Amino acid sequence: MQYSSLKVIPAHPSQEHDFQQLMQAHHYLGALPKIGNTIWYIATVDDQWLALLSFSAPALKCSARDQWIGWGYRHQYDRLNLVANNSRFLILPDCHHKNLASQILSLCKRRIQHDWLERFGYPLFYC
Repeated sequence: MQYSSLKVIPAHPSQEHDFQQLMQAHHYLGALPKIGNTIWYIATVDDQWLALLSFSAPALKCSARDQWIGWGYRHQYDRLNLVANNSRFLILPDCHHKNLASQILSLCKRRIQHDWLERFGYPLFYC
């Protein structure tokens, strides 16, 4: 697999139906509707869909996350909107290649800050 042409782009509204159908058919948790702030990404090589990802507003409580971030209870709810949750990650059947998942996550990391700010008007907390 040649990664030089690998791209990760936000799903266009015209692609959302196909995104949801593929997620429902192939992800063990099924499709996930957009609830709150959500960005759906499509990983492609030469316009072929390889993987689908969903980043969304975080759960109100997640003890492992809250402990890792280290925010006190008083600050947690004021700052939760600064966190995005990777709510789905699906590599499509027949697209499993060595290191593909790592490459896709790396590309998402590079662009999600800009996409989140552009779409929702505020940045994500970055560590």
